[in-house]
Amino acid sequence: MKKLVFIAIFATLWTSNFVFAQLRVGIRGGLQLADMRNKPDDRTGLNDDTKMRLGYQLGVVFDYSFNNIIFFQPAIQINSKGSKIVETNNILNTKYTFQNSPLYVDVPLLLGLRFGLQGFKIFGMGGPYLAYGVGGKNYSRLDTPLGYTERETQIRWGNKTTLSDPKDLRPLDLGLVISAGVELTNLQIGLHYTPSFTNIAPDGSGRKLYNTVVGINATLLFGGGGGGVARFL
Repeated sequence: MKKLVFIAIFATLWTSNFVFAQLRVGIRGGLQLADMRNKPDDRTGLNDDTKMRLGYQLGVVFDYSFNNIIFFQPAIQINSKGSKIVETNNILNTKYTFQNSPLYVDVPLLLGLRFGLQGFKIFGMGGPYLAYGVGGKNYSRLDTPLGYTERETQIRWGNKTTLSDPKDLRPLDLGLVISAGVELTNLQIGLHYTPSFTNIAPDGSGRKLYNTVVGINATLLFGGGGGGVARFL
């Protein structure tokens, strides 16, 4: 009996050491250009000419290596997205600027491949993400020959907008993350492209909006072995 208990404890410790040897935890930060792809308003047929705005990305990353090449990298992060609209009237000499900066909690689930040597690797990864809106602001400004007026409000999240209860954006967002870059021991530097597949305009708005993000980030990983030498396939 004692021998069986000893074997069970040894097996548990060996398995735990193996798992943690393959797992690294890290922090991520980055800058990105965000936009909202849009389709014409169902009611007016008008199409807003949106422009990209600067946002950021901060989060915690989990990097699990199945072997020297294949790895799984989920994360929990805060993403600043949004878009910007600038409309100029040359006849009245006015300019209207509108910018929204929604904040999302993102959970990307990425499967990746990395190749190279111990201290230098090239990686690529992709997978779905799930995001939920938790904050953010709308900013508008009207410039005229007589001066300007500006206004700032909190983003109103909801699935349906009405005159009595107006909403700006749906909170739930689903999409894809595609990323590639280099890994220097425990530092990953990568580019990412994140298109959304979910219409985030609320019902009743007559709009269709889809988040799009292009950016660069750096991830500092701690622990684990980092995968040793990965041979090219």
